[in-house]
Formats: sequence, structure tokens, C-alpha cells
Amino acid sequence: MKKELIKQNYYQSVNNSWLEQAVIPSDQPTISAFIELHLGIEKTLMDLAKKWELDPTGLNENLKKFIKLYQMTKDFDKRNELGVKPFNVVLNKIKGLKNLKDFEQAFKDLTLESIETPFSVGVSQDFMNSNIQVLYFGASSLYLPDTSYYKDETTKAQLIGLFSQTTSALLKLYGFSDEETSKLLTEALAFDALLVPVTKSSVEAADYVKTYNPVKNEDVRKQVKNFNLMDQAEGLVKQEVDQLIVMNLDFLNAFDTIINETNFKLIKSWMIVTNAIGFASDLSDEIRIAGGAFSRALAGIQEAQSQEKSAFYQAYNKFSQVVGLYYGETYFGPVAKEDVKKMVHEMIGVYEERISHNDWLNEATKQRALKKLNNLSVHVGYPDELPPHYDRFKVGSYDKGSNLILERLSMNRIVNEENFMKFNKAPNKNLWEMPASMVNAYYNPLNNQIVFPAAILQRPYYSLEQTPSENYGGIGAVMAHEISHAFDNNGAKFDENGSLFNWWTEKDLEAFNTKAQDMIKLFDGVETGYGQCNGQLTVSENIADSGGLRCALEASKKDNSHNYDEFFKNWARVWRQKSSKEYNQLLLTVDVHGPSILRANLQLSNLPEFQKFYQIEETDAMFLPKEKMVSIW
Repeated sequence: MKKELIKQNYYQSVNNSWLEQAVIPSDQPTISAFIELHLGIEKTLMDLAKKWELDPTGLNENLKKFIKLYQMTKDFDKRNELGVKPFNVVLNKIKGLKNLKDFEQAFKDLTLESIETPFSVGVSQDFMNSNIQVLYFGASSLYLPDTSYYKDETTKAQLIGLFSQTTSALLKLYGFSDEETSKLLTEALAFDALLVPVTKSSVEAADYVKTYNPVKNEDVRKQVKNFNLMDQAEGLVKQEVDQLIVMNLDFLNAFDTIINETNFKLIKSWMIVTNAIGFASDLSDEIRIAGGAFSRALAGIQEAQSQEKSAFYQAYNKFSQVVGLYYGETYFGPVAKEDVKKMVHEMIGVYEERISHNDWLNEATKQRALKKLNNLSVHVGYPDELPPHYDRFKVGSYDKGSNLILERLSMNRIVNEENFMKFNKAPNKNLWEMPASMVNAYYNPLNNQIVFPAAILQRPYYSLEQTPSENYGGIGAVMAHEISHAFDNNGAKFDENGSLFNWWTEKDLEAFNTKAQDMIKLFDGVETGYGQCNGQLTVSENIADSGGLRCALEASKKDNSHNYDEFFKNWARVWRQKSSKEYNQLLLTVDVHGPSILRANLQLSNLPEFQKFYQIEETDAMFLPKEKMVSIW
């Protein structure tokens, strides 16, 4: 640690040695505390896959299916021999579409197999009543990561040029001639350009309540004349649908001007190009590598994953929760699960105290906030049950005429059929959105639920070998961060049952919005060394960081062994990150999380205890005047 930097750049002070020595893996855009844990778990899981392949004795049926698929994904000799042939089943479906009516008739089949189309429908919980599941409608993504990339003509030209170059090379590997490749790219990009004006930016999409726009069946039918969207939706859920939840009204309003017979050749080319990229990972090694060239360039990744790693993830991604459950039960276990649950409830208790003693909320709002907090559902380590689609999966083999694309289409169909059958039914709130083997955590506002997978419950976040203050500065702050999401600018709009409902008094909501604006101002435009932070884009995560840090510090202070230095150091330690320039710049545009250096430094500067403990003065870079400090939770 460089003590002389404590008052100037605390993040650099704590992480100096690590930042000097850390090496970004060639197949990653970044290295961080998160990624270091991920790489360790990755090795563990890949070693298990090799071991299980040699001796599957004792494995449950779904783990055996995972190994069977893994044996297919790692057989690159067979994949190279098959070349592009497996993709023909997808390509022929698209090539067979002669007009918009053909597309309409094929839409159900394409949707069930997750063959990319310009728009999609899917089942998820209703914002207004989270105990029922409804049908959502949205447009596909753009080729570039965000609408802002299309606004600057120089940036747009550079990135579209890079996309064209990498995609052209890929299409030629698929066997398209120079003339066919040029036509496909020109038309696909022309269609992409039609979507740009009706696509939300990352900042707009971050306010996810605005993606909830119910439109009645009859109004959709009046609005959309060129494609029988409601009949297709009803065919997928096999019952009448009274409304669609439209995620972007601009797209629905412009639907007929974009999706029409005149543009059909553009749509068809767009589908060929988009799916050629999307299915490349299932084909020969050369095509696999070419398929990821554009995304690697955007993130500054030096090379593609090795065959070994790529093969593992192709199988793992289809069985992630199955493998994750084994990981959680084996490497975490029920004792640690209960220990961490106690810590979560301790953090909830501290949060309860902070809300009760809050000085800017009136009593009625406090009581609703406490009701929501007390109704919070806590999930730790690994889930109690898995999605049922795993039991329906059947894995084939090359010997019996299968290939990776046929396996993918079959599994996609099973997963999507299961999803559409959830329409108009209550959700299973025991199911997780990520595997226990993923280094992450999340808050689900529709379930009023926090989830802490086993993978994150390791050093530097949590360890019995760390001091209590270090654990509070690590996993304690992460836990409180997720709790804070229940009360950030998005989560605060949902009630204790996870339904969209304004439980605030008018005066309190106005005060909260003012504080949220203050948080935006605190971060907006702050230089990071690779660009300025977007305070609007990152506001929800910054509110959660601030609330989490303050709550965790309060919990640590209650411990007899509390140590400010250990607490603050571990907070800075868990946000250490070293990334490519391209990746840093990409994150500034699309990531709702604040840049790591600001999550460490600015959040600490925003704490009076930090300022006092290290005796930060006005001349120090870590100084923040009290009148600029933002305290919400």
C-alpha cells in the first residue's frame, strides 16, 4: 500500500501493487476481484468436467447430459469436418421466406427455436401485479452497442467499418460469394439503420419502469397492419391475450413503416447476417473465432477463448444452473449458507434502524419502507430448486446424426415452450436468474428478493480468515448494496410484494427525487482517465453503492473489533480492476454501474467517517465538502 496516496487517490493507494502486477488474460477485456474469483471457479468447473467425463459414476441425470453435450462441443475434429453444414437448417428457414406473409407464418417456429428476428415476444412478471405473468413485446438490438455510437459520424463510420470488415470475413467462411456478402451486409446495415431512431439509449433503458407500456389487443391490431402480431402472440401462449406490454412504444408506433413488404429484402438479409454471427460459436473453429471478432475488438480482447475453454462454456451455458447447484452444495454447503444468511439478516436489521431514524421521511412513508424491508426474501448460496426444462433436455450425438446447432435449437424450443406456458400463471419465486457458480449478486424488484450465489462468498468479499471489518467492507457492503436496490430510483417504485405502486407521500417522493438528482450531479462528468462518468446512466447503482457502504459501515461499527482502516481498505480492494482502453470506454457508454475507481474513491469521499479517520483536508484530492455529500439511505 502506498500511504502517501491515501489522501490523493485511495483506490490507487490500496491497489497499487496489484495494479502494477495484474495481467489481463488474453481472452478477457479486464481483470478484477470479480474476474479473479471467476477464473478460479472456471478452473474448478473445467477440472470437474474432465473428471466427470472419465467417470460419471454418481452424477445425476442432468449432469450426465451436461457431460454428453460437453463431449460434442469439445470434438473440434468433427466440428471442423462438418464445417458450415449444420447452419443450413437455420439458413434454409430464412432463405425460404419469400415475403412478409411467409415470415408471419414462420414466426412461431423461429421464436421457439430462438432464431433471431427483428422483434420478439416473451413472458415475464407483470409490473402492476407481480404474482401473474404477462406477455412483453420488444425490438431486437442494434449492431453497435448503443444509439450514441450512431450520432457521432466519425465514431459511427469507424465502428460500422469494423463491423463490415469482420462480418464480411465471417460470411465468406460461410461460403457466400463476394457479391452475396456485399449485398447481405449493405441490406442488413440498412435495416439496422431503420431501428436506430426507435431504439432506447442505455440511459433511457436504465429507467426500466418506462419499459412497461400496456397496449390493449384491439389497439395493437389497429396500430399494426402489416403483421398479425396478436394472432402470433396468442399462438405462442395458446390462449387469448388481452394486452401486450410494449417495451418501447416508439418501435410499435413505427412498426408498419419499418416492417413492410418494401423492406422485406432488408429484413431477410438482416436475419441471415444476425444469425450467422449468433450461431458461429456452434460451428468449425475458424468460424467460431471469426464470429466473435467484432465483439472482441469493441472490448479490446486480444484473442478468442481457447478451444478447451470455449467447448466447456458451450456446454456449461446450457446447464449452468445444474452445474452451479453441484458447485454450491459441494464447495459452499448448508453450514456456510446459514452463516451468511445470518449476516444478511443482520444487514437488514441495520437498514431497518437507519430507515426508522431517517430524518427526511415522514412516518407513513417510513412504515411502508419498513414493511417492504421486512418482506424482503433472502436467497443465499444455491437455489432450492431448478427450472424444470433441464429434465426435458435430451442430448444427442454426432453418431446419431446430431450436431451442435440441432442440439441448440432443440433446447431453445424446450426452454421457450416452458416460458410461454407460464403466461397468466403465478411465477415460481424460488427459481434463480443466475447459477450458484456465478460471481455476482442481484436484487429482483418484482419478487422483492435478494440473491447471493455461493461463488461471490469468497475472499476478498468474505472469508473466515478475514477480520469482521474486512468482511463488512466486502460482502457486507455487497449485501447492503443489494438491499439498497429495493430503495433506489427504480426499486423504490415497487411495493413490498414486488408490484409497481407509489407508496410515497408526495413530499417524500419529491425529497427522494431531489436526492437522486444530487447523486447524479455528484458523479456526472467526473473524469476517470478514459472518459467521463455518466451520472444519469449510473444513478441506481450509485444510490445502491452509497446505501450499501453506509449500512455496512454502521454494522461494522457495532462490532467490538471494528477497524475503520480495514473496512475502508477492503471496500477499495473489492473494486480493483484493470481493463483495456476499449472496454473502459464501452462501459462508460452502456454499463449502469459506476466506473470501479469512482465506486472506490468517490463513494468513500462521500463518507464523513472516511474524511475524519484519514484527516482529509481541502487541499487533498479525496476531499469532498460536506455540502456536496449525498446521503440517501
